[in-house]
Amino acid sequence: MSWVVTSQTSRVDSAVDFSVSVVVPVYNAARFVTEAVESALAQPETAEVILVEDASPDNSLGVCRSLTEKYDKVRLYQHPGGVNRGAGPSRNLGMERSTCGFIAFLDADDYYLPGRFSRAGSIFNSNPDCDAVYDAVGIHFEDDMAKQRWLASNMAVVQMTTMTRNVPPEDLFGVLTKGGSGHIHLDGLVIKRSILEASGDMNDEIADTLHEDTDFILKLAAVGRMLPGSIDKPVAMRRAHAENRVSAPRSAASVYRDKMRLRVATYRWCRKAGLRDHQRLSFKRMLMTCEREKPLSRGVLGRAGKSAQAVLKLVSWPLDCADVLRERQYWYELGSSLWGIIRNDLLRPKG
Repeated sequence: MSWVVTSQTSRVDSAVDFSVSVVVPVYNAARFVTEAVESALAQPETAEVILVEDASPDNSLGVCRSLTEKYDKVRLYQHPGGVNRGAGPSRNLGMERSTCGFIAFLDADDYYLPGRFSRAGSIFNSNPDCDAVYDAVGIHFEDDMAKQRWLASNMAVVQMTTMTRNVPPEDLFGVLTKGGSGHIHLDGLVIKRSILEASGDMNDEIADTLHEDTDFILKLAAVGRMLPGSIDKPVAMRRAHAENRVSAPRSAASVYRDKMRLRVATYRWCRKAGLRDHQRLSFKRMLMTCEREKPLSRGVLGRAGKSAQAVLKLVSWPLDCADVLRERQYWYELGSSLWGIIRNDLLRPKG
């Protein structure tokens, strides 16, 4: 796909200086990053593209250097010492080095569609109190093998990443935490730089989980006013290919571990920020993840009834996260599960 890179000024009303910094973390994306960058530069609202090359094993660094030589708006950075840090820390560095009042994100193997910022710009212009706008993101299958790999993973149901309904901004954190109403993808997100003062950056401690973006979006929803843009028509495309980590085969234990690390990170942030209602909602989701997804050994699954399995999951949970012991809801659920064993296994008449 070829892109016409323009030098036009923003079409958005001058009441808002809607100049956007596009942050692109780059890892092992030499064959894709040019298309990503040129799709961003083709948007008249793009003032700069910030590339953060993350010690790729391929020729990504060389391609990125060529892009900085070709386009004045492209800037290139690496982590100190040229080390690999992951996508989250790379986005953090990109946000730190960006200069515009608005920040957007694009993965190096994805691309924007024409008019990517049109709806977002209009919303920011007509809603001065808006902190972020989220749009839909579609999916582009690189080839049949990539499509089959995607469809064989737990991502099979994802055809377009978007919220399935309009959600009032004051309810967005709870809706995203509960799940079932869609998702927000970073490729479809534009934020005001000022919201980072309240939300903070992406959490480096969960950079290896594939979920640091979800935690970041939840924090934005907790402290900011996030409005829906184009949620029924994509403004960007995420590319499915053979190297996608998100569709790679993983064990149930690995999936659970990373999901729980995400939930714990958000819960701890809410507690530290003093957001009690958000903390409560985060804990409920942690609890649900434990009860539904915490893996037990096949031997235990075969011998224990449903109530006993629930008790085993809850009793072992503090070994992974001692924070749960301070939550009243934890003790209530544990007591309820223990009572289920007594009622069903001890008090029920035999025969």
